[in-house]
Amino acid sequence: MKDWKFCPRCGAGTRLAGTGEDAHVACPACRFTKYDNPLPTTVGLVLDGDRILLLRRAHEPRKGGWDTVGGFLSGGETAEENLVREGREEIGCELRNLRFAGSYSSVYGDTGLRTIGLAFTCELPPDTEIALSEENSGYAWFPLDDRPPLAFADGEAAAAALTSRTGSA
Repeated sequence: MKDWKFCPRCGAGTRLAGTGEDAHVACPACRFTKYDNPLPTTVGLVLDGDRILLLRRAHEPRKGGWDTVGGFLSGGETAEENLVREGREEIGCELRNLRFAGSYSSVYGDTGLRTIGLAFTCELPPDTEIALSEENSGYAWFPLDDRPPLAFADGEAAAAALTSRTGSA
């Protein structure tokens, strides 16, 4: 937020108003206000019994880290629609049996962009072949109670909450 020096509406200089979590950018000329609202994302906890599917990130942020299926919502898209689309794009599969598992705050790598991850448990149809997109360099199934740390806090929190609810770990 501190890098918003000029108003996107009228071009006048902006100022930082408020403090802490209430800090926002304000334009004294046209009264434009920009709050640091989180960007919505999805976190797909793809399960097969007591295993979870994780993807190895091929790009920054957090290149090489383990991640879940999911991504940023597009305008006019529900979280469920987004996760189904992301499943097709990232692993070439239709995700099914989506069940809401919770919402989790995060920051997108080192970008400073705040996110709110809407997590869902889901499954793949039987005998599904995974076909990775260029976004990911690999995938693996891990036991819920013995998985590597995840690249983003929202996915990590969702997976940890899922593990604690199932009685594992």
